Amino acid sequence: MKRTYLELVPGLEVTNSEISNLFGCANQGGMRRSLKTNTLVLISDKTKLYQDREEDGVFYYTGMGKLGDQSLTFQQNLTLAKSNENNVSIHLFVAYKKRIYTYRGQYELINEPFQEHQLDEEKNNRLVWVFPLRKRLNDTDKSSYTYSQSQKVGNHDSWDLHHNVAVKTADQSTFEYGETVIPKRIRPFFKSTNLKEGEEKEITLIYQEYMFFAKIKVQASGSPRHRLRWEKQFTLLINEYTNRVPSEVKIYFIYDDEETYKVSLSRKDIMDTVHTDVIAEELEQYGARTEGRITSYYGKKYERDPINRELAIQIHGITCAACNFNFEQNYGERGRDFIEIHHIKPLSSLGGSTEINPHKDLVPLCANCHRMVHRRKDHVLTMEELKEILQKEN
Repeated sequence: MKRTYLELVPGLEVTNSEISNLFGCANQGGMRRSLKTNTLVLISDKTKLYQDREEDGVFYYTGMGKLGDQSLTFQQNLTLAKSNENNVSIHLFVAYKKRIYTYRGQYELINEPFQEHQLDEEKNNRLVWVFPLRKRLNDTDKSSYTYSQSQKVGNHDSWDLHHNVAVKTADQSTFEYGETVIPKRIRPFFKSTNLKEGEEKEITLIYQEYMFFAKIKVQASGSPRHRLRWEKQFTLLINEYTNRVPSEVKIYFIYDDEETYKVSLSRKDIMDTVHTDVIAEELEQYGARTEGRITSYYGKKYERDPINRELAIQIHGITCAACNFNFEQNYGERGRDFIEIHHIKPLSSLGGSTEINPHKDLVPLCANCHRMVHRRKDHVLTMEELKEILQKEN
């Protein structure tokens, strides 16, 4: 029985002749149209001319034409540009080595094509058309779809913004190329909104006692893209941290001034430590629990946002704000990155959903100080009262 392209699964490696046989398309070219199967096969060959790239789950594919400026109405460029209207299914292959093509899956155009500058086959600068593609949700195989619906419509990226802290989840561009795209909603944080095409802004990144130089540059194209690129040493630092802390890494940019940003690195798995913060505040609300038997209680449960806890650590550090105790200094590796975070205003007094400002509403406390603050539910100590007790006893 003859095989069809419907049997392909992402990650499968095939040859050029197999692609031609499966789709009924030509055996050469980067964009191969098949009327027989109503498909458009895209080949992204990392060993050749075009500068295709993948950022934040979006694959930016460069159109047809090796010499001079590309035309959006030229052959398969037009097919791809109109793919949401002509119902042609798009299938992407990536060649990481010569003559071996890895199937990435079925993709769809998620935004208007835009122009940018690239070199042509004769090393001359020219304008090309770039198509933003995302892996398509396949009703018959939803397990192969790795992106949420919010990402599909273009509202998702790997950045978060909290007060004067921007958080970037490290991705392939971060690790391999030492750069990241700054989406529109994050640009005001970096004060780059007014930069024009081709302009750049130099900034300084400060990590602990180290200083790194970086640039925000607006890429000249039909849809200007803001890129943050840093020096190689900072990329090495991120990779070293990833090797030491084997989990998803987040980069925290803390605003200092328009040209200076303090930077911190953190892993994603912070929920276990968040739980320790809740214990003290539950004591405030419910009192001590009975040990040795199963008990239950009725009461309110106050939601805590883990990102607020993490931001408080990036801003205030991991040394107790009352007694200066540091877990890592006393317990070594076992105490690394550990601290409890205290709500200056008790959660039970907030009266419903309230926005927490990590700068002024949260403070790091060691376990002893945290328990003392909450020991009496009728009198939660203020930071001033806690420090006064410590000073008096010392």
